[in-house]
Amino acid sequence: MISRNHAASMRLCTVFTLVGVIAAQALAAISPEQRRELTAVSTALNKVNSLFGRDQFAKSAEAIAELQERFEKLAASGDADVLRALEDVHKKFIRTHALLELEGIELPPLPELKAAAAASTPSPVGGGASFVKDVAPMLVAKCGKCHVDGSRGKFNMANYAALMKGSEAGVVVFPNDPAGSRIVEMIESGDMPRGGSLAPEEFASLKNWIAAGAKFDGDNPQDSLNMFAAAGGNAPAPAATVAAPSGNETVSFANDIAPVLAANCNGCHVNAQNARGNLNMSSFAGMLRGGDGGPVFVPRQPARSLIVQRIKGEGGEPRMPMGREPLSAEVIAKFEKWIAEGAAFDGPNPDMNVVQVAALAKAKNSTHEQLSADRVVLALQNWNLGMGGSQPDQFETKNFFVVGNVGPATLEEYGTKAEELAPKVAPIFGARSDEPLIKGRMSLFLFKQRYDYSEFGQMVEKRELPKEWRGHWNFSIIDAYGAFIPPNDTSYTLDGLVAQQLAGTYIASLNNPPRWFSEGCARVAASRLAAKDPRVVAWKNGLGPAVAKMVKPSDFLTGKLPPEDADIASYAFVAALMKDSKRFGAILDGLRAEEDFSKLFVNSYGASPEQAAEIWARTAGRGR
Repeated sequence: MISRNHAASMRLCTVFTLVGVIAAQALAAISPEQRRELTAVSTALNKVNSLFGRDQFAKSAEAIAELQERFEKLAASGDADVLRALEDVHKKFIRTHALLELEGIELPPLPELKAAAAASTPSPVGGGASFVKDVAPMLVAKCGKCHVDGSRGKFNMANYAALMKGSEAGVVVFPNDPAGSRIVEMIESGDMPRGGSLAPEEFASLKNWIAAGAKFDGDNPQDSLNMFAAAGGNAPAPAATVAAPSGNETVSFANDIAPVLAANCNGCHVNAQNARGNLNMSSFAGMLRGGDGGPVFVPRQPARSLIVQRIKGEGGEPRMPMGREPLSAEVIAKFEKWIAEGAAFDGPNPDMNVVQVAALAKAKNSTHEQLSADRVVLALQNWNLGMGGSQPDQFETKNFFVVGNVGPATLEEYGTKAEELAPKVAPIFGARSDEPLIKGRMSLFLFKQRYDYSEFGQMVEKRELPKEWRGHWNFSIIDAYGAFIPPNDTSYTLDGLVAQQLAGTYIASLNNPPRWFSEGCARVAASRLAAKDPRVVAWKNGLGPAVAKMVKPSDFLTGKLPPEDADIASYAFVAALMKDSKRFGAILDGLRAEEDFSKLFVNSYGASPEQAAEIWARTAGRGR
């Protein structure tokens, strides 16, 4: 841990190192006597730095006071060249005062150098340099490898917003204050850029831009600086990056572009075994990589974008999609508009298949009735996949579509029971009772035997279902279902099984919180609506053994426990959280408003889930 004194010492080190550089730049224009005195000031500042680094603050203050007198004598000469050299030194003195005052040291006030300011501050050419035309291309050329494409030193300036945010150490650009900006200090010291240097006119442009307010003169501060590297127009198109939407776009990738790609490019460039021209557009990330013909698109430049040229049939190449009807003028205009607005990606994950991105967007924008109809089709497809094409029985209620091989009577019994339980689950989590618990009808899969249930898990979900499970839920916006084996003995109850599936799916539908949270809520609902269910008893008895398997208290949150042990711990943890109904209710209300789960949890409980789990685990499993 770096102490405050040591951190301050490090800052002073940078301040005093730069003074020598600044003074040296002005030596050629001043008298020999003044030159010697400036050199002496620089040496004295290094001595102060040494004293401060050893926490000798009183001696530092004495040295600064003596140095300040000499500084004032130099400034009193009124010589423009001397004042020009002293202007930046004066600003460093101001900071030194502030650091020593933090240690309780009082120093004589510094005089103002108004004349020096007028003499030394360059007038920004044309009102200041342009960020897009002057500063961004320079940053990409000189700093791009380390800080645009990478994050060396935990500092990334991939775009204007990131540059202005700064690094973990603090802000690097202070508008209207070039001398006080860390980025200027590092360049003046010669520490940056590594392995190179800025031409005088480049450095002047950077300082002029900062002096004029460090303003952004582009369209979107989230645009990659690489976009501006080819501002001259003849340079190769820069590589596109994943740009976040600004909120002002009129065309959406997920809603408008992905569905067109999924419907018209499949087989050749989407989900193709061998993508033509090595252009794989199965995901947005694949589009960014491009193919043999280069990048698929150039943000803000539709006319230079390959995909626009191809779908319009320009450049002497075959019109795309090949062998299919040309895209309408309206659809082409959407592609052009999307690119002109920055080609932002508004899907869940750039690596997600565009077919899935389009389906998720459609589901999110669908009405309850539209989504219900789509889920019926998907439910039958999943049944056929998991059960080898065998025909299931079907039963429909207002809010559920029930399919299975357990006979019509059992399907009706479970569909009816689900309708009865939904209004009982809703108040447990503060859900409205006058609207469907889950948007879009939920599918319920009922299997006659464990083998069928296991096959469904392997074929549809591509996983082995834990041997302890007799049912589980799944939610992905597109789909929402519960799958289970109806009880044929007293080993578990119908009410507990169905309540668990309804509650888990409902909580998961609230802005996708972590699975441990949804499953914990699911089991709490089962325990409240079927308290005597043997499974509930087993969960309570299994908490001690589950906790005993943890290396860290948070293991059940991070997938480091066997699934059933993790779910048992999640159940007990969520039950403990729910004891404070106000805090827990705030999380649910926030999720319903589509707020971030992690932030909601910290705001409600004053700690992260991992920190809260550590406190909970101290007493978990002890006779509870």
